[in-house]
Amino acid sequence: MRILGIETATRAASVAVIFNGKILAESLRESPQSFSETLMPQVEEVIKISGAFENLDAVAVSIGPGSFTGLRIGLATAKALAYAWGIKIIGVPTLQALAYNFPSAKVLPMIDAQKNRAYCQLFEKNLPLSKLEVKPVDEAILEAGRLDGEIFLCGDVLHKIKIALPPNVKIAPPNLRMPRASSVAICAEDLGRVDNVMNLEPLYIRRAEAEELWEKRHGLSSGS
Repeated sequence: MRILGIETATRAASVAVIFNGKILAESLRESPQSFSETLMPQVEEVIKISGAFENLDAVAVSIGPGSFTGLRIGLATAKALAYAWGIKIIGVPTLQALAYNFPSAKVLPMIDAQKNRAYCQLFEKNLPLSKLEVKPVDEAILEAGRLDGEIFLCGDVLHKIKIALPPNVKIAPPNLRMPRASSVAICAEDLGRVDNVMNLEPLYIRRAEAEELWEKRHGLSSGS
């Protein structure tokens, strides 16, 4: 199956095309421009390189958690392409896609949740060992240090670590630290399911900071 993968959960936009688990083309771009300006040129680039335009079976998109703006742009693009081309759409949790960078290891992906916190979930051989949670970065690392076996850390919060790493906790190699569209697509292929293009939504664990500030300024409680 030929799958177009789209990943926009962090500061870098990534697009890839895979065929039966093999990467045909991939583009990773960290740009000061908005994803709304750069994402479609990336899509066009990888489709041209892979030669897969008329043979795409599905589009896989990272649905979060992650950057609220980035996720909205990525999902809107994926939905538009799936609808226009009449192909399947598959939503992939961002942390699970990150774990796919380490198919045979135990890994703790962590995505920035602001205020020195991270969305985190433990995986081993691509399978979840814990539920998705929001925790202070250092607290999540100390908890990983109390577990058995070597654990790799990856994600976009590694620069926020303020403690010495426990002996069993390692920083992932630079090329595997961030989400990749190829991992999104390969994970989607393994999930073996299809989502509804009209109903698929981002996986927001915490509300956008703007929403929280608006409610606070207007005297509304978080439960309103």
